[in-house]
Amino acid sequence: MKLNCMLLAFAATASASAADTTNVPVEKFFGKPALTGAHMSPDGRNVALRMLSPAGRSMLNVVDTETRTQKVVANFGNADVSVFYWQSDTQLVYTVINVDHGGSIGSPGMYAVDRDGKEFTPLSATIVRQRSFADSDYSDRSYLAAPTIHGFPYRKAPYIFVIARTDDKEELVRLSTRGRGMASVNAPHQTYRWLSAPDGQVRIAVARRQGKDIVFYKDDGGWRELASFNPQSAEAFQPLLYVDGRLYVRAYNGKNESSIYRYDLAKNAIESTPLITVPGFDADGYFIVDDSKLLGFRVNTDSENTVWFDPAMKSMQDEIDALLPGAINTLSIGAHSETPHVLIDAHSDTQNHDYLLYNRDSKKLLRLGASHPGIDSSQMAPMFMKRYPARDGLQIPVYVTKPAAASGNPLPTVVLVSDPQWQRGGNWEWNAEVQFLASRGYTVLQPQPRGTPGFGRAHEAAGAKQWGLAIQDDIADAVKWAAAQGYTDPARVCIAGAGYGGYAAMMGLIRDPGVFKCGISWSGITDIDAMFRRDWNDMAEPKALAQLREIVGDPKLDAAQFKATSPLHNAARIKQPVLLAYGKEDSRVPFSDGRKFYEALSATNPNVEWREYTPSVEDWKTQGNRIDLWKRIEAFLAKNIGAAVTPTTPGS
Repeated sequence: MKLNCMLLAFAATASASAADTTNVPVEKFFGKPALTGAHMSPDGRNVALRMLSPAGRSMLNVVDTETRTQKVVANFGNADVSVFYWQSDTQLVYTVINVDHGGSIGSPGMYAVDRDGKEFTPLSATIVRQRSFADSDYSDRSYLAAPTIHGFPYRKAPYIFVIARTDDKEELVRLSTRGRGMASVNAPHQTYRWLSAPDGQVRIAVARRQGKDIVFYKDDGGWRELASFNPQSAEAFQPLLYVDGRLYVRAYNGKNESSIYRYDLAKNAIESTPLITVPGFDADGYFIVDDSKLLGFRVNTDSENTVWFDPAMKSMQDEIDALLPGAINTLSIGAHSETPHVLIDAHSDTQNHDYLLYNRDSKKLLRLGASHPGIDSSQMAPMFMKRYPARDGLQIPVYVTKPAAASGNPLPTVVLVSDPQWQRGGNWEWNAEVQFLASRGYTVLQPQPRGTPGFGRAHEAAGAKQWGLAIQDDIADAVKWAAAQGYTDPARVCIAGAGYGGYAAMMGLIRDPGVFKCGISWSGITDIDAMFRRDWNDMAEPKALAQLREIVGDPKLDAAQFKATSPLHNAARIKQPVLLAYGKEDSRVPFSDGRKFYEALSATNPNVEWREYTPSVEDWKTQGNRIDLWKRIEAFLAKNIGAAVTPTTPGS
């Protein structure tokens, strides 16, 4: 999408030409993005932007929507700004991650600062932990307050609600954003989620006790229990918003796909008629609010969509969609806006996030900047979602991306498996890995096999304890289907991924040697039993381990299955070419696990390439390891499934 509009001085301009996509350098795809988030102040007079600093860190910049003047309000030499939001018209709250100490990151520290850069207030410290060498920029796009995940942000007083954690308990507290300490909140014991009303009162609390979620409602008589359930059960529901005496929840309510419902607080029951339902998908998303009322709901189907309840916002959406066709235009306004400005995040399958301001009075657009200004969207490959039948008849969603200049002939194909398995791994959006592979001449398949959430309860439940079994069959069946559609040359297919995706890549080579001609695994899981070790950073929490047992199995009861479906114990069966990459200080999969698998594999397979990486501060700034990895992936694929592309030399 090309926009004829003004460009702020700090936003870099796109320089890519309409040349062959194979000429787009690896660095353009995998370098750190220039702009990774934008949020409008409640009064609409300022926009906060999370941008790449000259030093290679993520900093926070505030732009005046009227004067266009700008001020850097948070910029650290040894840390990156992550989540950020407006606490009031004049104050921002944000988290930072520290990526010093040999390339480590940690639990985010929280800070507050005024829009002029003054009144810097530390709220919580940063705790360092390790990261994966192959991770992309760590900045989180999630928004802490509005659009809401904890109800309405209360802007009339300088405090926020947070969970304070100590060694033996968690407690909901009210934290001053002006450095005046914290105060306990009257909330049920072991509350871990809450919803606040527009008046700043916490009215809904969810506590986790002995494996069950207990939902409480605070009425005039105090806290009373609404429901108690196993969070994985059919009767479970998730409170999303409390406003005007009404509670809105996400629930299955006897159906296969979850929908959005009103909850009857008098009857302690979910109303029978859904407010929002999306056939074929769970109603995953969040409510959009201003300071006092409900405006809409943003839901994720095959792509991101917005349902507006507010007529003015619906009309504004139609107006902007007509101005910027072909993109998903995510709109936001100030919660009590005093200006005509609308913030737009325009993005699509071929275009990464482009941030603009629209003046409702003058009808003019101002471009704030783009995430990847060096990428020309006209050179990118279109993506679409389909469903194919697995061998047992279950319908499996898959995202398909074909090279922009593809002919009608079947193409060499990369099956890209996402990580982790228990999170949805595909969406209709620009993806650096997908677009890079397509630019090199490959069809890219992103199957969403059984066990993947977001496509209904039956689809997710069918994946329980099916690692290396039915889930693996679903992935292989994607290739058979794509070949029948003419997308894929079945003689030239490689499977790849990180974490769980790396596990699936190796199991694909083991179970389906006739389907997959090569495999790539970076930070790939090699031994299911090892996932239950207490020293794994991502799986150390008891809640996470309990969830892992439900999804993957029990290390004692399912020991035989774990061994039969772990790449480490079946390495001798892999005869195809393999590329392995692991980080020496990786938290995703211990380096020793990767090395052990490499040694077992290379003992019987001469076609194994090994690459190890050591993260550093400089790598974090430049993404050097990630860029090197993808140069090696480019060369490996060209060698083994033969795309007609001259690969970039690794290390160059």
